[in-house]
Amino acid sequence: MSYLALYRKYRPEDFDDFAGQDDITKSLRYQVKTGTFGHSYIFSGIRGTGKTSMAKVFAKAVNCLDPKDGNPCGQCVSCINTKKGLSFDVVEMDAASNNGVDDIRELRESARFLPAGSKYKVYIIDEVQMLSNSAFNALLKTLEEPGESVIFILATTELHKIPDTILSRCMRYNFKRIEREAMVARLAKICQLEGVTYEEEALELIGEQGGGALRDAITLLDKAMTMAQGNLSVEVVQDSLGLLGRDRTHELLIDLYAGRLDDSISVLGEILKEGKEISMIFTEILSFMRGILLSRMMDEKSLVSYLGFSMEKYKDYYRHLKDEEIIYSLEVFDEASRKLRLSNLPRLTLEMALVQIASSRPIKAQVEVKKVLEKRKIERIEEEEKPLEPVDFSDVQFYWEKLLNRLKETNNVITAAYLAEALVEDIDDSNIYLIFTPQFKIHRDNLMQKDKLEILKPLIEEVFGRNLKVHAKIKDE
Repeated sequence: MSYLALYRKYRPEDFDDFAGQDDITKSLRYQVKTGTFGHSYIFSGIRGTGKTSMAKVFAKAVNCLDPKDGNPCGQCVSCINTKKGLSFDVVEMDAASNNGVDDIRELRESARFLPAGSKYKVYIIDEVQMLSNSAFNALLKTLEEPGESVIFILATTELHKIPDTILSRCMRYNFKRIEREAMVARLAKICQLEGVTYEEEALELIGEQGGGALRDAITLLDKAMTMAQGNLSVEVVQDSLGLLGRDRTHELLIDLYAGRLDDSISVLGEILKEGKEISMIFTEILSFMRGILLSRMMDEKSLVSYLGFSMEKYKDYYRHLKDEEIIYSLEVFDEASRKLRLSNLPRLTLEMALVQIASSRPIKAQVEVKKVLEKRKIERIEEEEKPLEPVDFSDVQFYWEKLLNRLKETNNVITAAYLAEALVEDIDDSNIYLIFTPQFKIHRDNLMQKDKLEILKPLIEEVFGRNLKVHAKIKDE
């Protein structure tokens, strides 16, 4: 016997089998119990949320000879024939490949006849948004004057493309994305039925990748099971789906934000050797940085409920980053990911994003700083050298905050972040002495690199009115 994909093997047979669409199943079951049906329905929502499956179960239920509390019995001749696709009274049509006016006219002619052996003739039109304008006009005529024993169920992923004249004649049901808990519960049940042991975190990872579409998640589970050999672990899921995992993503990013760009690029090289896709790397970086940002605004319980995963293990590593830096990083990575499909060198696109984050200076800002430096150079040549006027450094905090603000205004947020952890120990006419606590040694080391000092030099001169040499040491060293 040929292998049957899991999403087909475990397709819902009654309303109880649906995950995460309780409001819809409750409404449709009530209609079956009371025998009060509309003539036309429209099911809308993203792919993989159960629209077509719900239409089939509803079609089976309305013609069931012995429904049980609104559910089809699954045992009568009508239920069996509908399940096997042998019923003449349940007609499925794919509007993506049958979207012309002639197809709808043929359907209209068929709808004029009474059911062959059931109470209702049910027409399920999938991807109805693909119909042509003339086909929609032909369908409208049918919906305006439906037969008493005819039910139309339209399914679409793009509700906005359906004409208002059609929508106004249909009972509308919007299928929502499946919540994480419901999705994981369904995946766990399938694993149990297949005799596969699993780690809860592995199922949560699959659910996260499913993006609210249960069918997609089941397909990913199917793929992972082929490698699991009876035991579904996080590592198996990551390997089968080509995922980095949050630990690997953290390894890539922590080097980047610690100023070790060369190490970050090396980690990227190792990841690419493992066969990971650039697009997936971007997706996981964006997801990770989003988690870091949201972890500052939400408590752990709310964050896990919202994201579907925890950032507790990682967030302290990034506490030195300002919110603006994280937002800027998200913008850079998001922009680069959108350029990816047009790039002849996808790897270069990611490398450039890493370099841009490391420097934390957009090209426009770099040009502006160069212009300022060139202007000052010309002014120094033109003007006679004047003796420096004494500056009152009694209010060190004022000058210090002004310097930090100027760094942020010129998009040098990472340099500002390093400097923010320092204290001014002393200052004179030619020097400024900074001190860092031992836990911020890496900040001191990064700040004293040549490129960072070149950023500081013109801004220090602007704020303090003179060129001050920066000295930095670690406390108690």
